[in-house]
Amino acid sequence: MDLEIKDIVKKVLPIDIIIIVLVFIISCIFYKTYRYIVIAGLILSILNFIVNGITTNYILLKSKEKFLIILSSAFRIIITLCIVVIICGNDKFKYIAIIAGYTLHYLAVIIFGLTAGNKKGSD
Repeated sequence: MDLEIKDIVKKVLPIDIIIIVLVFIISCIFYKTYRYIVIAGLILSILNFIVNGITTNYILLKSKEKFLIILSSAFRIIITLCIVVIICGNDKFKYIAIIAGYTLHYLAVIIFGLTAGNKKGSD
């Protein structure tokens, strides 16, 4: 994996862990039934983020077949969808909870982006 991608993952993961702890505490108070579903969504999003970084980096650096990025994305979406269906079954509230958890990872990415500053660009 590229050093820059490793650096991003290393900086986003602690933010994700803080979000997991906060979500667990808040859900223990308000949403006891769905606390593990929300956390499962967040963990699924983190894993997807890491796999996306690894596969995209590999394809861009090692492979001449750029269409593999689309294929790998489609494959990850299908795998993620299967996992979500297995976890949630027919409970529509579990789907809402897992989507909420999945979306919380993007909060970590946004926080990382806001705190990282502009290291490259027009100086």
